[in-house]
Amino acid sequence: MSKYNPKHKQSPVSKGRILLLINHRKNRRLLADWLKPEYDVITPESSIESSFDLCIVDESSFSQYRDDLITQKETTSPSFLPYLFITSTTSPAQTPEMWEEVDEVITTPIEKAVLQARINGLLERRRLSVEIEQDKKQSEKRFKTLFQTAPDPVFVLDIDGQIQSVNSAFCEVSGLDRASILGEPIESIPAFPNESLEQLTEDIYQHEDDKLPPYSITYTAPDGETRYAEINTARMQFDTERPEIIGIFRDVTEHKHRKQELQHQNERLDEFASMLAHELRNPLGIAQGYLRVAESEGSEDAFEEVHEALERMEQMINEMLDLARRPEAINDTERTEFYDIIESAWSRIAPPKATLMLENVDVEISADVDRLSQVFDNLFRNAVDHVGEDVSVRVGRLSDGVYVEDDGPGISPEHYDSVFESGYTMENGTGLGLSIAQQIVEAHGWDIKVTEGSKGGARFEIRGMQLDKETE
Repeated sequence: MSKYNPKHKQSPVSKGRILLLINHRKNRRLLADWLKPEYDVITPESSIESSFDLCIVDESSFSQYRDDLITQKETTSPSFLPYLFITSTTSPAQTPEMWEEVDEVITTPIEKAVLQARINGLLERRRLSVEIEQDKKQSEKRFKTLFQTAPDPVFVLDIDGQIQSVNSAFCEVSGLDRASILGEPIESIPAFPNESLEQLTEDIYQHEDDKLPPYSITYTAPDGETRYAEINTARMQFDTERPEIIGIFRDVTEHKHRKQELQHQNERLDEFASMLAHELRNPLGIAQGYLRVAESEGSEDAFEEVHEALERMEQMINEMLDLARRPEAINDTERTEFYDIIESAWSRIAPPKATLMLENVDVEISADVDRLSQVFDNLFRNAVDHVGEDVSVRVGRLSDGVYVEDDGPGISPEHYDSVFESGYTMENGTGLGLSIAQQIVEAHGWDIKVTEGSKGGARFEIRGMQLDKETE
């Protein structure tokens, strides 16, 4: 017959503590002598004070200590605390109530091997029960720790949709403290749209599976920002009659913005492809036609036409690349002299016969210098394209910005809004320069508009600029 191993697995009941409640002194002493080599034996004099893993009790002691034994069993629950009842064959039949409190019965006379087998069996059940309960408590502790420290907002709802638990991240997202959240319906939280979460609770309880697909909502952060989230939910069946819902918010705002940005970029690429094919086809056809004339006749005028067509194609490609580099993306700004930006752009773009006049532009400005230079490159190029190589351009200061005007025929008022659209052109331009200029200006937080100049030409005004006082 195997014996109880006191070194078994270093369990919570590695050496069983046995409470002996035997009324007959001689029998108590004899039984204690049997058990002490293998177990810790407790023999109380008057009351039960120590904790124990197994109680061996006879009929008279059971009657004496019954209330204490019942209390001890209830206190230890849900862990198993076994009671081994010793009775004689001449004892009256035990009542059904007794079997609710006693786990096994052994009759006298008792064989030592049989008693030890009974004890070992009960102690093993006790050991497993305690280990399971400790594992459960440890798991609950880990779950609570994960629940509270999770970076994503988490909530638990009861069957009526009322909040039973939330973590700290949920409080931060909702802008409320835990006390004002618990017990409230989830749809009553001001940060979340009522109809979305109300439908969520209906779906999770009506759905056959315990887990629903991610549920997308829009919510308002404490700082007033509109953000987007996915809610992953699952039904917890701890209580089959009153299941609970656990939900985890996953903020997808940046993901959504990135998706929108990629969609916008794809649309831009489609626009590039369509525009490039359309715009290059005309100068390419001109170049091919005049090249054939030049090859057959050796005409210098034909070669010049080919040269101009190729230059226009090069300009188109460069402006397409500018547009592809996202002109609305502004890098680090720096303080620079406004005069230098204008002069540098003019030297790059203007033909020898063109004239530039400057008025009160000896100021400093904070801007992305490369991007702002591109604005004036495009405005000057627009003037040359639509007026001619002898164009006169005036750049002057406004109260909150600057203007650029030429001495050409101007732009009809009905075209003021459309000149900044990609692909819009009235003469030899590509239709991209003004669109790029507008995007760069607006990326700086400024505004640009077109109107009639003082001499009837086109006048572009950039407003909202913070121009510093004239430099020394």
